[in-house]
Amino acid sequence: MAWAGASRQPRCGRLLMVSLSFAWFGGPGVQAQLYKFEDTPVPEAKSLHTMYAFYIYSHIDAPDRSLGSPFVKFHSLVAQSTSATETNDKLETYSGVQLSILPYSDFWKLINPNRFCSLPDDVQAGYASAPDQLLVQAGPNPEAVGMYTHTVRFAKPGAIPKDVQVPVRLTGVYILVFSNCGNFIDATVSGSVVVKNAYGFLPGNEYHKMPFYGWLSLGYAALAVMWLLLTFRWWRELIHIQGCIAGVIFLGLVEAFLWWIFFNDWNSSGNRGKVLFVLAIMSTVLKSIFSYMLVLVASLGWGVTRPYLDQRTILKIQAVSLLYIVLDFIRETVLSFRHSHTLSLTFVLLCLLPVSLLNGGIFYWIFTALSGLIETLRERRQSDKLLLFQRLWKLLVFAMGVASLMLLWQIFDLSRSIMLRWHYQWLFADGVSHLLFLVVLMVMMFLWAPNTNSQRYAYSQQIDSKYDKDSELEAKAPPVWAQEDTLEEGEEDESFWASTHGNTQSVTSTVTSKFGADKIGADVSANI
Repeated sequence: MAWAGASRQPRCGRLLMVSLSFAWFGGPGVQAQLYKFEDTPVPEAKSLHTMYAFYIYSHIDAPDRSLGSPFVKFHSLVAQSTSATETNDKLETYSGVQLSILPYSDFWKLINPNRFCSLPDDVQAGYASAPDQLLVQAGPNPEAVGMYTHTVRFAKPGAIPKDVQVPVRLTGVYILVFSNCGNFIDATVSGSVVVKNAYGFLPGNEYHKMPFYGWLSLGYAALAVMWLLLTFRWWRELIHIQGCIAGVIFLGLVEAFLWWIFFNDWNSSGNRGKVLFVLAIMSTVLKSIFSYMLVLVASLGWGVTRPYLDQRTILKIQAVSLLYIVLDFIRETVLSFRHSHTLSLTFVLLCLLPVSLLNGGIFYWIFTALSGLIETLRERRQSDKLLLFQRLWKLLVFAMGVASLMLLWQIFDLSRSIMLRWHYQWLFADGVSHLLFLVVLMVMMFLWAPNTNSQRYAYSQQIDSKYDKDSELEAKAPPVWAQEDTLEEGEEDESFWASTHGNTQSVTSTVTSKFGADKIGADVSANI
């Protein structure tokens, strides 16, 4: 007897094609907790395949029981012969093709890989109801241990097979098994296996994401209103980075709202919305890369110590952004299907590794640039800006530390049994990362909140002195960039803008006092 495992795994060179296939089509025949058979060939004789994993809460354990007891439905399942010599009329009594759902934790207890097809002796001993059917070690009543089996019959074309629906009484992960213990292999199967929880069609391991993204949407909406009010209040003092923060808040709101709509639609209809799924993943990817690039350009000194970035740096940023969008789209898509039992652990880790290495490279670039910026600000004695970016440094160190721990835990958790992690894995895979991002965003909003002194953090050109460095004038009047951080409360900001557009009388009086002009507007050019 042959033992057939799950479907073949895609190779590394086809990662993008596979991820796009999963994102649009929902995997091979999979829509939510619904597995579709569309002229699927039956397994080889005396063999079985493990097809898919379902996550089911019992009615007692369900987080929401509004829709009644959970169930499994074998819907419109029918076999059709593809042999030119055999017809469905001759095969109406064939009972070797079966679909079964059984607990993952008890799989090896219920199925003997060396002998899983019943024989006449097993029927006589009471271990099976008929020969050439799936043999279960639990005896003739497998439903007592949570196993449900349906025999797929051959029928005439156009005949409508009867649906079979059975309640699910135990919480757990269930494996869909496709077996053929007979000798006929020239046939296909059509129909579906539907699993519905007490709250709807969402798999048990995905349910908690629905209320989570709902609350996350409200959180981003509150931040958006707060930032909008601050923007209107201090619109004359706004700088570039504050507009970019507004963009991050908007992307976060769109992302959370799209995921909330997606999970609600999935729960009510039983199908993954293809368009919603792709849009939600793209919003996640764009929010991430936009946030990273915002921190990077700020660390490079854009709008702080330089008015613009050089063309070479811009090209590097564009290349990294494009690469990140591709790799992170693959990662997000594969992680969305990691519980389906159609993706191997090796394949999942191969999809996690490239974007993880790229994240490391981006953070290295950020910290290198931020270190140089801090050193520049220290040399120029711009204490306010220096303090701001030192706080940003500490914030990024904290965020990277937490993210690294979560990544290590996620890799470790993937190596554990699914029975130990399916209840809470959403929290470490999705919840913690979103909450961490929200905390970092709130701290950056606090650091760069629009206020009356926002312009002091913007780029300003240092005025070069025409006098000798040892002159008395330079000793009494230090450069503008050195003055701007020593203002006392109530004093006006002597920034570059104020120095060049403010009251020119004070500047004239300072110069004339040095060179002895005895009246306002006296010609001192000869003394300079």
